[in-house]
Amino acid sequence: MKKLSVLLAALLIVSLLPATALAQDTPPESSATGDRFIANLKDRAGLAVENRLDTIERVTEGLQDAEHLTDEHRRLLLEELKSSADGLAALGRQIENAETLAELRELIPLIFEDYRIYAVVVPKAHLVVVADTIVAVVDRVDLVAGSLQDAISRVSAAGYDTSEAEEVLAEMVESLSEAGSLAGRVPDSVLPLVPADWPDPARSILDGAHSDLRAARDDAASAVRSAHEIARILRDLLREG
Repeated sequence: MKKLSVLLAALLIVSLLPATALAQDTPPESSATGDRFIANLKDRAGLAVENRLDTIERVTEGLQDAEHLTDEHRRLLLEELKSSADGLAALGRQIENAETLAELRELIPLIFEDYRIYAVVVPKAHLVVVADTIVAVVDRVDLVAGSLQDAISRVSAAGYDTSEAEEVLAEMVESLSEAGSLAGRVPDSVLPLVPADWPDPARSILDGAHSDLRAARDDAASAVRSAHEIARILRDLLREG
C-alpha cells in the first residue's frame, strides 16, 4: 500500500504540470496564475521531501536504539540514511530555488526516483533489524539447547529412558539451525540494494527476505516450544521415578 501511495504522490505532483506548461521554460510573463502554479508545485514537493526526512529521522533513532543490530549493519544503514537525508535536503533546496516549470519538471521526479525511501531504504533497514534480532534469539536458545542436552545426559545416566526428550531436542536443534540460516542470509541479500534497483531486482529480493524472516520466526518459535516440551518430559520422568 505504501509503494502505491508513493507512486500516486509522484503522479499527483507531476500531473499538475499540464502539457502546454511543460513545453515552456517559464510561465507566462506577468502571470500571477503562473506564479501561484509554481509556488503550489514547490509546496507539494517540499512536503514530499519533508515527509521523507521525518521518516529518515525516525528510522535513524530506531537503528541507534536497536539492541541486537550488529555494529557493522548499524554503521552501513546509518551511513545510507544520512546520505539520503543530505541528498534530499539538497534537492529540496534546488526545488525551492527553481524558477521555471522546466526546472521543476526535472527536479520533482528525483524525490521519488533517486531515493526510494519508502520502497527500498526503509524496508531494508527494518528487515536487517529483524534478521539480527532473530539471529540473537537463536544464539540464546542454542545455549538453552546445550543446557538441555546436559540435563538429558544426567537423567539418562540415572537410569531413565530419555529417548523422547532426545527426539524433541533433535527437532529443536534442527529448527534453530534453519532459523539461523534463513535470518542470517537476509542482511547480505538486502544491504547491497540501492534505489536504482527498484523495481527489479529490489522488489523480488525484499519479498524473498520477508518470506525468509517469517519462516525463521516460525522456526525459532518452534525451537522455544521444543525447549519447554523437553523440560516437561524430564520433569515427568523424575516425578514418576
